[in-house]
Amino acid sequence: MPEPSSPDVAELGYGEALTELEAILDEIEDDSVDVDVLAARVKRAAELLRLCRDKITSARIEVTQIVADLAPTTTAPAAEEDTTESGE
Repeated sequence: MPEPSSPDVAELGYGEALTELEAILDEIEDDSVDVDVLAARVKRAAELLRLCRDKITSARIEVTQIVADLAPTTTAPAAEEDTTESGE
C-alpha cells in the first residue's frame, strides 16, 4: 500500500515514477527495512514498473505512427519516370 503522501500511480509522469522507483530500490537494498514495510514497497514498485512499461509502450507506438506518416505513401511518380525513360 502506498504511503499517505504518495500520489496515485496513475497521476505520475514517467520521470516521477522512475525517481520514486529508484528511491524504493535504494530503500529495499537496506537490510534494516521492516518486512511489513518491505512488502508494501515492493507492491508500490511493481505498480510503478507497470506504469513505466505502459508509458514506454505508448510512446513507442506513437513514434512508430509518426514515422509511418512521414514515409511516402505511393511510388507512382517513380513508376511514371521509368515509363518515360523507357519510351525515349
